[in-house]
Amino acid sequence: MASSPNIAIMGAGIFVKTQYIPRLAEISNLIVLKAIWSRSEVNTEPQFLLRRFNCFIQSRISYLCAFQESARAAVEIARRHFPDVECKWGDKGLNEILNDESIIGAAVVLAGQTQVEMSLKLLKAGKHVLQGNETWYTGIS
Repeated sequence: MASSPNIAIMGAGIFVKTQYIPRLAEISNLIVLKAIWSRSEVNTEPQFLLRRFNCFIQSRISYLCAFQESARAAVEIARRHFPDVECKWGDKGLNEILNDESIIGAAVVLAGQTQVEMSLKLLKAGKHVLQGNETWYTGIS
């Protein structure tokens, strides 16, 4: 029997955590999620830190803090179904994914303005690419 194909997810935001990982878990017998990539290991942008602070103060929505927008947070969720998934971030992590011949494709789950650039990099590296938009995301739940 052939081994399952390895894929990566480019992005680690809320859609990855609430939609992609749960849907991929449903077919974990068919694919291997090898890596999740994000621009940074932990999001330290001011608006993100303010959002986390507001979550802390408003206990009714404190569960949102669990959805920290980082590669590490997404990997923690994914490891329930894909125990060997790796956390990648920044240029170094991107280059590792692009050069990893075992990864055959990637889902690009990034803001619209960066999707095209990322998709082209992946395609030039010989990867299959799945790219969506907000309308498409609402259809997968």
